[in-house]
Amino acid sequence: MRNKLWLILPAALSCILTSAQPAPSTAYLDILKKGRAYDTIQADHFPAFTYQSSADADLTELRNFYHLDSVAGHGTDISRAINLLQWMHLAVPHEDEYNLPVLTARNIIKTYKEKHIAQGCYPLAIAMNEIFLSMGFHSRIVICFAASFDNPNGGHVINSVYIPSLRKSLWMDPQFNVFLKDGAGNFLSIAEVRENLIAGKKVNLNKNANYHGKSTTAKYYLEEFMTEHLYRFISPLESKYNGETRAPGKTQTYLELIPKGGAAPSFGTFETHTDKNGSVKTYHTTNAALFWKTP
Repeated sequence: MRNKLWLILPAALSCILTSAQPAPSTAYLDILKKGRAYDTIQADHFPAFTYQSSADADLTELRNFYHLDSVAGHGTDISRAINLLQWMHLAVPHEDEYNLPVLTARNIIKTYKEKHIAQGCYPLAIAMNEIFLSMGFHSRIVICFAASFDNPNGGHVINSVYIPSLRKSLWMDPQFNVFLKDGAGNFLSIAEVRENLIAGKKVNLNKNANYHGKSTTAKYYLEEFMTEHLYRFISPLESKYNGETRAPGKTQTYLELIPKGGAAPSFGTFETHTDKNGSVKTYHTTNAALFWKTP
């Protein structure tokens, strides 16, 4: 079966960071250009995205335990989100270690502080997401993959966080401490970054983007790394505390966005896999407007 999301979730996603990896050519951008189009008329056949309230007991405990109100500060919604991003980036560094059995922000951060076990991009994005949710931001994790799903060459996981003052959800990456802007200085969503790269428009990284303290360039991050992984996207339909921990009897539901013409199961259908670790149900769509719908 093509979609093996239930196999991907328990494993730390490799984020292709070593210099031993061959630098991708313009072939990845060409593939992205061929997959530019989406089907704008496909109907909604899946549940709506939901975002857990910051009043939830677990999110409240998370917020209070790490004094996230103080971390965020009292500035604009954008500055507060950026402060939280930078805090999480420093709290747990990236390494492609094994995933923890309990994937919550508390456990991910605690494990690093007590055992110095860093985490892959998937757990980092999970922790970041719960931090955003605890502070009242409507956020979700977004798993980014290449065109070849069965051999995605690692993939990458980031966050899409809604900023009310901008009326859009922004690209934020805790692994690299990254947010992105266009040539005019406007903050960009994940969909806008993808479109700008295809169109050859300017995309700029924040100046303090880095990996383990080493400055990250737009050339590396966008051209050599992310362009390959902006072909298809997967996101949980329920954004909540402890939503990504697998457990017997638990069902996790996801939506996958694939370009029009991309190899995929019949749209309007879904796939379900159940084993001793619970069930994973994945819907598919080619309608980008439905996938990127803001809260």
